[in-house]
Amino acid sequence: MTAADEGAGDNATSTWAAITRRSLDEIDGVDPLYRPTNFWQPGLRQLLADLDERGLERFKGWPTATYWFYPTYGANLSDETAAAAVARAVELQPDAQVHEARLREGLTGAAEARRDLEVVRLMWDKQRWPFKVMAHGESGIGEPPQHFRLAGDDRGWTKPYLNYLLCMAALSRHVDRPPRSVLEIGVGFGVLGEILMRRSKEVRYVDLDIPPLLTVASYYLRELFGERIDVYDDTWAGRVGPDRSAVLPSWRIDDADGPFDLFVNCFSFQEMEPHVVANYVAKVAEKDVSYVVSLNSRKGKPKASDGGIGVVEQVTSARIVEMFAGHGYELLGSYGPPYLRSAGELVVLRSTRHRPRRRLASWRSALRSVSARTR
Repeated sequence: MTAADEGAGDNATSTWAAITRRSLDEIDGVDPLYRPTNFWQPGLRQLLADLDERGLERFKGWPTATYWFYPTYGANLSDETAAAAVARAVELQPDAQVHEARLREGLTGAAEARRDLEVVRLMWDKQRWPFKVMAHGESGIGEPPQHFRLAGDDRGWTKPYLNYLLCMAALSRHVDRPPRSVLEIGVGFGVLGEILMRRSKEVRYVDLDIPPLLTVASYYLRELFGERIDVYDDTWAGRVGPDRSAVLPSWRIDDADGPFDLFVNCFSFQEMEPHVVANYVAKVAEKDVSYVVSLNSRKGKPKASDGGIGVVEQVTSARIVEMFAGHGYELLGSYGPPYLRSAGELVVLRSTRHRPRRRLASWRSALRSVSARTR
């Protein structure tokens, strides 16, 4: 490594530290609607500890990651542990040897990942939204604990990546054209931005989150897309125009210019309190968003009063739909089993202001038909 390379690395590190410091300095002074709620207060402390001790380069493998923002398949067994378990099974029952590969995939979680990938491929409406599902997988940046090679090459498939592909597959059944501008709240590490921006240079993606995941997503998307992404450092201009992508604190939502084709929330609203979600829903509606995709719990997160980490009052998928309905959004589709194998419900909504207009020719045809019947 040259001195110039070392200097560049030092500058990058100072950028991420500055984003974390700046957002933490601000968060206590912002409106409580944008601060971590009851569920997330312990998460903030735990993630900051991992950030300090382990660094951004390994964020997907932080001990706290699998609970707070990086879900995994199965028991998250290592290949070595799974191989040892399969070898023991074959030792006890020799005829199981013919099923070694299947047993190993079941233990590592690869079988579940393969199933979700196939659901995405079957579910996607390529007529409405032409999309190369298999063109990319999740990058190895951040050292993912699982990275399944399901296509026979270096493309890696993970649960966060496939969760978002499932969201987009559901949307593909309802959109009139592929979304070109996307707003997301509570993004984890920005994998939706990775999915959409890697496939099109025309996509605008704006991510809003709290620290330190604000820093994590900034690091990840900058590593992937460089200056295509504005971040909350000293160079931030104070507003995100209609031609820019960015990662910003949640309390800067008013600084992101609409309109947006799409708003997405994946397993985030369920962790907030109802009045906090209601505020975000109102803010999203103000951005003139055409479509909404929500993947959240049907039952809501456990209550803190029941012991352990939890919410004060539950937000369910149905409640999210009701909140958006109050701002003029209609439910287009709801997806659970067999598409999903979880407690989540995937819903697609559309603003009633953005209903597709019938073509003039269709109206003329209808009028001719009515005229013919009345003669």
